[in-house]
Amino acid sequence: MPIPLQLLTRETLGDGLLPHCDSRSLFAARFADPASREGERKQWFNALIGKAAATDYPNTDWLPEDACVVNARLMSRLMVNLAGGVMENANLCLDRYGLPLIPGSAVKGCARRMALQALHDWVVTPNTPADPTQPCREGHNSPAALLAAIARIFGWTPEDWSLHQKDGLFSSDFAWAANGNSQIINDARNLLPPHETCGGTIAFLSASPNKDPRLELDVVTPHHTAYYEGDNPGAPDTEDPVPVYFPAVKAQPANQYFTFPLIPLARASGGDLESATTFLSLGLELLGLGAKTHSGYGWFEILAAQAVPQNHGDYSNEEVFTNSVIKLLNQPGQYDKLKQEVENLKKSDNSKWLEKLKTGLQGDEMKKTRKSLREKDWFPNEWLEKPTQ
Repeated sequence: MPIPLQLLTRETLGDGLLPHCDSRSLFAARFADPASREGERKQWFNALIGKAAATDYPNTDWLPEDACVVNARLMSRLMVNLAGGVMENANLCLDRYGLPLIPGSAVKGCARRMALQALHDWVVTPNTPADPTQPCREGHNSPAALLAAIARIFGWTPEDWSLHQKDGLFSSDFAWAANGNSQIINDARNLLPPHETCGGTIAFLSASPNKDPRLELDVVTPHHTAYYEGDNPGAPDTEDPVPVYFPAVKAQPANQYFTFPLIPLARASGGDLESATTFLSLGLELLGLGAKTHSGYGWFEILAAQAVPQNHGDYSNEEVFTNSVIKLLNQPGQYDKLKQEVENLKKSDNSKWLEKLKTGLQGDEMKKTRKSLREKDWFPNEWLEKPTQ
């Protein structure tokens, strides 16, 4: 397939389908030909799905201690980012390493949709014991309290509280979820700060897999192309079906999963993180995520929803670190113990404690201590230097 490339790029990556380009992300983002014919399009996609990601998803050690993660296994094909009309990016959302990425906006949308569906079910059928959305009500003593929690977690604008209808349809999601009940809307609004517009209290981060699930070729076959393109006022059965190929994320085998991180923000109330986790977990299992969920795509099985496990190294908390290290700095008679702690602080698991030590040594009151430690051949002098700005 001819792709316009600079000469040096072509010499490096190869001509045609770029046989020397091993980067799935680079190949998908930069070297697509939107004007290619369907047969060439299929060739290009086959070349794409034959490439592997450059790495597996890293661990979650970088998340704050109050974060929560939902681990969910993809049980069917997944398609996100299909809004693009050309082949560039292959209608996929890939990170720089070529791993499939589920944008945080899509994750938040799935959780919000589930929360609103749960409220709607509560209002319309309040006494249904077998309601699968029942867990969303936990911690909320009324529909108004649940709506207030939804608004707080996901944020709101003035239009969200409107009860206006057009052609029998509510103009806002909140009104639909409350089934047009103005009392629920007003009571929920009174439980919240009097801001016209407010951001949510939970950050929904992009989700990535722990291992590359790989891609596979999928196809959709429109039967009335001329009708959909406006070239034929009718849709007769005389047109030839035209297969359209596109890539999809493969279902994950056992022991593989996507990780969905959630982080409470400064204004989060008690219970917001737990509620958001419930909304997302049920949404992934009951509603699915991405395109074509009604055809069975984008469905997940929840494996775990838990706080992020933290690696505290050799010091379980601030008090232990202070007693084990900080209090020894100004006690030359205890330098034998400090020497042992210095060896511990060289471990990668204790990196955050080492940074605390370096910061604590920079104050003016520690001038004599720094001078004393510089004379010790076992204490790294670079730990005494001020960090460069």
